[in-house]
Amino acid sequence: MMSNTVFKPTHTDSKLQSGWLYLHEQMPPAKWYALPSFGSAASWLGMHHSLRRGQGELDHLNREYQNHRLEWSDYRTRLLAAAELHYGHLHGHHRVEDAHYFPKFRRLEPKLAQGFDVLDSDHAHISRLLHETEALLSQLKNRPEADPALAEKLAASVAEGGEWLYRHLADEEDLVIPVLALHGL
Repeated sequence: MMSNTVFKPTHTDSKLQSGWLYLHEQMPPAKWYALPSFGSAASWLGMHHSLRRGQGELDHLNREYQNHRLEWSDYRTRLLAAAELHYGHLHGHHRVEDAHYFPKFRRLEPKLAQGFDVLDSDHAHISRLLHETEALLSQLKNRPEADPALAEKLAASVAEGGEWLYRHLADEEDLVIPVLALHGL
């Protein structure tokens, strides 16, 4: 039997409505990190941790260059390599969610359809932001000589994408982790 407890998203910038978090009654966020490591929910959390770490690495490299702790050649080499890994991972993760997981979750929990609409919309917006960032990375690839203005644009673009990504990952976890854990997926 469900109580009348109202659950709130795990962060203040969420786009989710509290009514979509009804599964938190059975699987509250406090229990997520105690889930069996062989389960899909724990794997999903691990994937998101990896995405946050990749985003953090890009932000770190941009700060290091802007604070004159990295030379252009090191910044360029390291940022291009880290961005290729991170954005490739992110694109792949979103493709699998869009093609496989979200449609399945919509069937399992039809009351969450609007929440998954929000996540789908996020994917489209993040993809547009990544396209802009990747265009700047392409310019960086072709600039062996220091270009502080390009580095500044890149830092801003990476940061904007990161803000969207961090919020999106938290929203996604609020919807997806209980579904995975409670349906034994």
